[in-house]
Amino acid sequence: MPTGAVADAAIDKRMPAYFYRLSAARQRAYLKSDAIDRLPLAADPSTVDAARILMRALEGGRLATVNEAARGLLADICRRLAVPMVRIEVRDVRPRNARGELHGIFYLRPPAIVLWMRTAQRHDVVKPKTFIRTLAHEAGHYLDYALLKLGDSFHTSGFFKRESFLVRALYPSEPNRPA
Repeated sequence: MPTGAVADAAIDKRMPAYFYRLSAARQRAYLKSDAIDRLPLAADPSTVDAARILMRALEGGRLATVNEAARGLLADICRRLAVPMVRIEVRDVRPRNARGELHGIFYLRPPAIVLWMRTAQRHDVVKPKTFIRTLAHEAGHYLDYALLKLGDSFHTSGFFKRESFLVRALYPSEPNRPA
């Protein structure tokens, strides 16, 4: 069972069952992650432009162009948050198994992000907002280590709030979308 401040925080909020099987250090990382709901990233025209370039690249459907645009967007995010650039690779068709399709994955050592740009069954290019959300999700895992120094990256409520915060910063609102 959790002890001390970890126990008090866990009692205040219903935790998933696996939380209680985590070590005290991992419980602290979980609770710290859960408490952070945004990143120190303000909306910036260069970042929004990089996101628009990525969306146009997706519409074109060329893997090399999407890779380059995804690297550009992630480089801008990393630069603005003053963290080392993480390697990113965009692959073509999503892998699929009985549980569903894999949209993206983050590898801790060495830090790397892999994303897929086409659906598994029909091989359609994914919608730009879906792709950007997947990029934000995997970048969120990287930022948990590189920026927030959490020591672990859990799918907490705070994690998903940070992901949504990043998507809102990257994905231009409808009135600002290019014609």
